Amino acid sequence: MTKKYICPKCLQGKMEETEVLSRGEVYSFTEVHIAPAEFEHLAPYNVVLVQLSEAQVKVTTRILEPVQIGDVVELEKIENGAYVYKKIG
Repeated sequence: MTKKYICPKCLQGKMEETEVLSRGEVYSFTEVHIAPAEFEHLAPYNVVLVQLSEAQVKVTTRILEPVQIGDVVELEKIENGAYVYKKIG
């Protein structure tokens, strides 16, 4: 059995919440055309991996508009537990 969450530096499972900026840059993305039933009303949409600014963290998000790697994005809302980002600038 392995631990689900560990620090990549110290290899410990002790975690704490830290505030980070909600802005970042598109690191990777894929456009979804045929979505699971619960999200089919949103299709097509992008599932995007965002490198957050000033943090060693990447988050998986949903963006409805077209994106490219390197686009600057920001958290717009949290909807049904999913992070929804939008392009800015």
